[in-house]
Amino acid sequence: MSKDRPPGSSPRSHDARPSGADRSCARVSDLLDDFLSRGDAAESGGSEPDDPSPASSPPGEDRSKISLGEIMDALGDRAFGALLLILSIPNVLPVPGLSTATGVPMILLGAQMAAGRHSPWLPRRMLAASFDRKAFLGVIRRAKPWAERVERHLRPRLPAMAGPTAERLLGLAVVVLAVILSLPIVFGNQPPALAIALIALGLMESDGVFVSAGLVAGLLAIVIVAAVLLGLGQAAVAVAQQLIG
Repeated sequence: MSKDRPPGSSPRSHDARPSGADRSCARVSDLLDDFLSRGDAAESGGSEPDDPSPASSPPGEDRSKISLGEIMDALGDRAFGALLLILSIPNVLPVPGLSTATGVPMILLGAQMAAGRHSPWLPRRMLAASFDRKAFLGVIRRAKPWAERVERHLRPRLPAMAGPTAERLLGLAVVVLAVILSLPIVFGNQPPALAIALIALGLMESDGVFVSAGLVAGLLAIVIVAAVLLGLGQAAVAVAQQLIG
């Protein structure tokens, strides 16, 4: 990825690269379409005609599973926003059992944003983590109609909220929200996941309004989770007092 390009910005504002290397999508729905087509092609063992790299899994690999490495390969040369969006969607809708598996990578991605890294990176062991392919692609497919409605309202505005400088601070916000998302709290995954998704959408389209909405949603998520934890703590104390007598 070019270092001239703000890490979370939309590819529409930059010169086109050669078709073989350019795997960026101009719209969110296009990104989801492209991701789904690559995921389906990998499951069937095929590859797309215009994609020089094989979409299929390595020989002997379980195609019923999709790994984080395959997800990153399918997204290609895209910025943090796209990967954060794909990882947050299964927690917004949600898919049981994916909060920790997707939350921990988002913690690392947020830390990289805060450090000013220009492209996402995950360690090999984390890239090997896998999920059920049908469940994961199914939830992305369910999210697509919503994405098509949302993208009508996305447009470049409030650049200061979505630029490279702001992205470092947003990385810290993503870390906090992803930590909350990773906790095994009943009904505690959706609010931070929604906040991360809004921030990701804003970064992808350089829309500071969506970034701001994501930050507000993040604050609400923190309040909601804090209230849930406080309630659980008070209930535990009450139960302990009754048992002690």
